[in-house]
This record gives sequence, C-alpha cells and structure tokens, in this order.
Amino acid sequence: MFNLFILAVLFGLIFWIVRDYGRRTDSDRNQTQDLVCDALSGVYFPKNEAVSITRGGETLYFLSIENRDKFLSLNR
Repeated sequence: MFNLFILAVLFGLIFWIVRDYGRRTDSDRNQTQDLVCDALSGVYFPKNEAVSITRGGETLYFLSIENRDKFLSLNR
C-alpha cells in the first residue's frame, strides 16, 4: 500500500513538472505582432505575411497576390 502511495506521488510530481513542457513562455505571450489591414477585404493580419505595394506614397497591404491584383483592377 505504501508503494502505491509513493508511486502516485512520483507520478503527480512528474506530471506537475512536465505539464508546461512545450507551452509558450511568458516572454512569448508578451510579444506583439504588427497587424496590418488588407486594403481590399478589411481583414487584419500579421504584417510579416503581407503582400504590399506603395501607391501615392502610402503602403497598402494585402492578404494575397489575388487580393492585390483585384484591388489594382478595381482602382485604376
């Protein structure tokens, strides 16, 4: 019976130690990403995933090449 108790305590301790393994750290949670708005759809998304163009001195961002091309065809 005592061996079972020790085994349960060890299992609980191991579980407690490894439960956070692979989770994001506090510094990861505190990092912010720059979001930009797709000029065609109005959806916000991370800037590092954007397709961009500069038009009239303003940088416009798009979710995809297709959105960029559609925007350009509608706004000639």
